[in-house]
Amino acid sequence: MADEQAVGGATVGGKNGGAQEAIRLHASDHLGIALVSFLLNGINYLSWSRSVKIALGANMKLSFINGKSERPSEDSKDFEQWQRADYMVTSWIINSISKDIAKAFLYTISAREL
Repeated sequence: MADEQAVGGATVGGKNGGAQEAIRLHASDHLGIALVSFLLNGINYLSWSRSVKIALGANMKLSFINGKSERPSEDSKDFEQWQRADYMVTSWIINSISKDIAKAFLYTISAREL
């Protein structure tokens, strides 16, 4: 297709390629990733937010917080894979927040709610 691109061995773009790539977890994706080099502490939100967006964009997971990766219905074949990827993104974000602040976000339903 004219609107597809090969990126790192994967085809993205096209009708559904970007969404499929966003929910795909890679061997380097794990819960302990340091998404940014500093924690959100309450006074550094602007720089922290920009750093998180850059890191998620580099990992092709920005769509989980900007609303472009919509939660599929629970009976969809993609639901479990989407949910695992969303849990991963949620974990990355919570791990990038100071412990005092992170406590308030432990029970969010999705990464987008953070």
